[in-house]
Amino acid sequence: MKLSVFYEHIREAAGQTGRSLEEICTLVKSFGIDALEMDADRFQTEEDAILTLLEKTGLRVSCMYGFFDFGHITGSVVREEQITSFLSMAGRAGAPRVLVIPGFVEEHEQDPATVEYQQCVQYMKEAVADMCAHAKPLGITVGMEDFDDARAPFATTAQLLSFVEEIPELSCFFDTGNFLYSGEDVLVAYERCRPHIGYVHCKDRTFEVDPKEEPKLTVDGRAMYAVPAGSGSIPMKELVTDLLKSGYDDTFVIEHFGAQDQLAYMKESALWLLDLRKKVLGA
Repeated sequence: MKLSVFYEHIREAAGQTGRSLEEICTLVKSFGIDALEMDADRFQTEEDAILTLLEKTGLRVSCMYGFFDFGHITGSVVREEQITSFLSMAGRAGAPRVLVIPGFVEEHEQDPATVEYQQCVQYMKEAVADMCAHAKPLGITVGMEDFDDARAPFATTAQLLSFVEEIPELSCFFDTGNFLYSGEDVLVAYERCRPHIGYVHCKDRTFEVDPKEEPKLTVDGRAMYAVPAGSGSIPMKELVTDLLKSGYDDTFVIEHFGAQDQLAYMKESALWLLDLRKKVLGA
């Protein structure tokens, strides 16, 4: 089992504990985590320092993610420049895959029945298809996830699959915790997305109030709180077990934005995932 965690969690843990980034990375490595999810904007501004940190600690970048506004970019030149720059950074970071968040619809575009919404989504799909075409010869996989934001026209299962099924080279990066945001059953979503899954974000959540944590509100206003993998409301055991039994041998990404003790959460999540793997596969 390969484990990764968000570099932003590393930074947050350093701030929460007063330890250096190198110390946190070394601890994370000892937990069995050997890779990072890298924000493209962060990498763009701190590339040299990040690459030095990776070299010192033996961590690698498993995925680079980037936010775009492709739904409102009509000029192909601007779009090409953004795609080329993004993939170039991923290459320099050694990332074999990228997660693209192609944009959000504005308030007046949020009705799927309107021409404005449909045009915005179509522009996004054209840009993502273009990115896939550029990434393929570079050996980089492009993926999209069920992003937990009502403004994202790829937040639900149907919305995400409308991208993945229409763009042959696009992979589904399945986020276990984000379907809860949209009020969907994650096990049902998993079965629908399963043929397309190429990467997995292990995000657990709970509705139990924790005053120390920063909540995320669902579409119907319920407050969700981040918890270590396997300790919340998401059927993580069923999902991870099925993935392992089905032969998924790629990375499981630990994610819990909003946690007030990132270091403890990273350790607990890693231990839970590695223990489950041992129970399921016997190794």
